[in-house]
Amino acid sequence: MAGIADSPLPVLSVGVDTLHLYSVPGVIAFGSLGTFFSCTSTDTATMQVGVELFGPPGGAPFNDAVATSLSVAPGATVIFGTSSAVGISISSSLGGSFSKGSARILATSKKLACTAFVADRVDDPPQTSWQLTIIKKTTQKAAN
Repeated sequence: MAGIADSPLPVLSVGVDTLHLYSVPGVIAFGSLGTFFSCTSTDTATMQVGVELFGPPGGAPFNDAVATSLSVAPGATVIFGTSSAVGISISSSLGGSFSKGSARILATSKKLACTAFVADRVDDPPQTSWQLTIIKKTTQKAAN
C-alpha cells in the first residue's frame, strides 16, 4: 500500500525531476480547522511547487498535486491550503477532508523554504492555530 514514503512522485513539470523535499505529519482538514503550507523560493530560477495530502490510512494521495501546483518565481512566496480561510490569502486550494493525515511538499528545485500550520479557518485573526513540524523527506532528527 503506497503512502507518504513510497507513493510515486507526480511529474510537476515535464522534463524536470520532481523532488520530495519535506514531509508534514499532523495535517488536519476538518470542521473549522485547515492546514496551510507557506513556501518561499530561495532559487534564482522559477520552480514548480506542489503539496500532496495523505489521509489517516496512508495509501494514494487525496489530491492531484499537479493540478494544484504553482509556478514560483525567484524569491516569491505562495500559500497552499486545505481550504480557504478568513484572513489567510491562499494561492492554491488543495481540498481534502480528514481529521488526521500527512503531507509531502514537492518541488522541481531543492531551494525552497517552507513552514506549515493548522489554523481556525473562520475567524480573523484565527482564534486557534499551531505550527506543524516539517521533516526532511522522511527522516526526523532526534531531539538532543
